[in-house]
Amino acid sequence: TMGGEDFAFLAQEIPSTFFLVGQGSGGHGNQKYHVPRTDYGLHHPSFALDEDVLPIGAELHVNLALRSLKQLSQGDEEMVKVEL
Repeated sequence: TMGGEDFAFLAQEIPSTFFLVGQGSGGHGNQKYHVPRTDYGLHHPSFALDEDVLPIGAELHVNLALRSLKQLSQGDEEMVKVEL
């Protein structure tokens, strides 16, 4: 994606990581639990976000940030480089 390509240039200069957090009802078998269906792709006209997954993504980002800040404050740059 274009976002991924832009990120690649940034990652050449700053230690970085890129990940995707998925969501979706898993298709037709679980359709009765998700109205509307949430397994369409991002650019599909029927795309719908399952907002119940938002706290999972937020928690992941917060924990990564807190972990990185803790390691940076302890001056353990080698460990930070390994983990990033």
